[in-house]
Amino acid sequence: MILRYGATNFYCFKESFEIDLRLNGNCPDEISNGNNYSKVMCVKGANGAGKTNALKVLPFIGQFITSSFSHKPNAPMEMSTYFNNEGASKFFCEFQIDDCVYRYDLIVKSHEVLEEKLCFIHELNKPLFHRVGTHDLIIHPDFSELLAIPHVRSNASVISTAHQHEMSCLTEFYAMFSMIVSNVSSYGFDELSSENSITEFYHHRPHFLEFVKETLIKFDIGIVDIKIDSYEDGDGKLVYFPLFYFKIDEELKPLRLHHQSSGTKRLYRMLGYFFIVIHGAEKFPYGSILVMDELDLHLHTDIVPELVNLFEKATNVQLIFNCQNDYVMDLMGKYRMTIINKTDNESYSYRLDELPSDLLRNNRPITPHYRKGSIGGVPNIVK
Repeated sequence: MILRYGATNFYCFKESFEIDLRLNGNCPDEISNGNNYSKVMCVKGANGAGKTNALKVLPFIGQFITSSFSHKPNAPMEMSTYFNNEGASKFFCEFQIDDCVYRYDLIVKSHEVLEEKLCFIHELNKPLFHRVGTHDLIIHPDFSELLAIPHVRSNASVISTAHQHEMSCLTEFYAMFSMIVSNVSSYGFDELSSENSITEFYHHRPHFLEFVKETLIKFDIGIVDIKIDSYEDGDGKLVYFPLFYFKIDEELKPLRLHHQSSGTKRLYRMLGYFFIVIHGAEKFPYGSILVMDELDLHLHTDIVPELVNLFEKATNVQLIFNCQNDYVMDLMGKYRMTIINKTDNESYSYRLDELPSDLLRNNRPITPHYRKGSIGGVPNIVK
C-alpha cells in the first residue's frame, strides 16, 4: 500500500511536494479503521493549481518501474520539468508490503537515470539496491541475483530490467507497482477507452459487465438492464456496442450509448477501472491503487461519496483522486484532503490536518472554511 509519494522539478512543482496518506494517532478511529494509512485521498485546488500534475507522479513512477525496459534506447522520459528547465527531477515513493516499509527514490534528467535506489525505510544506509548512472550498482547480499544483469540501460529501471531477465528477487516490487491503474498520463486527463474497446473488454469479461450494470442501475434512473450486441464492419471485424434497457409500458425498450446522459456514459467507461482495482485486489497480495483525475466529471454530487465508499468497504485497495465537488471535503475530513496551491506560478501542497488545529475540528464541516478561502485551494478571480 502507498504511504506517501512526491517529486521535485516536475511540471508546475519547482520545489518538492508530497501526497501523504499516512495517519497519525490524532486521526479518529472511524477514519483510520486501525490502519496507519488512508485508503482514500482527495486532492483539491483551483483550476490550474496543479491537481492533475500532483496525480501524475504515481503513474509515472509505476510505469517507469514496470515498463521502462521496453522503451527504445535513449528515449526521453515521459514527463516534463518545471517550465522545461534542464535540471534533474527527483521522485520518491514510500510503500508497505506486508509489515515491511520501503522507500523508492529516483533522480532522472531528460533521457537518463542519474540515481535509483530501493531501501528498507528503517535501514536507509542499507539499500536493497543503489544505482548511480548505468555502471555503479550496489546490491544487498539478499539480492545478489541482480549481479547477473549484464547492463542497465540509461533510461530503464533496475526493477523493470530484472523482470525482463526473469529474476525473482524484485518480483513483489514489480507486482506492487504494476497494480497502479490511472486515467491520467503525461498528457493529463485521458479516459483512453472508446465505446467499442471498453464494450469489447466487457463482452469478454461478463463479471466486469455485471459489476458495471449493478452499479449503474443504482445511479441512473430507469435503467433495468445492459446487454452487449455487435455487428460486422466493412472489414468483417466485429464492432461491439451496449444496449441500455428501460421498462416502457411493461415492455423492455433498448437505447444505444449515445442516447444516454453524459454521466451514464462516463460511468459506463469508468467503472471498469473500479472493478479492476477493487476486485483484482482480492487475488493480489500487495494492494491495488486507483488514481483518478476528475472523478466527479458529469456526475451528480451524491454519486461521488458512493464511489469513494466502494473503496472504503473493500480491502487492500486505495483511491487517490481529485474533483471539483466541494462537499466531498466534508466526507473526507482534514486527514484525507490535500490542497494544491500556486504562488508566482509555483505549486505546492499541504494536508488539511497540517493547518492550526483550532481552524478545522473533527466532525465539523470543512466547506464553509474552504469557500471563504481561509484554507486555500480556491481561485483568485479578478473582478
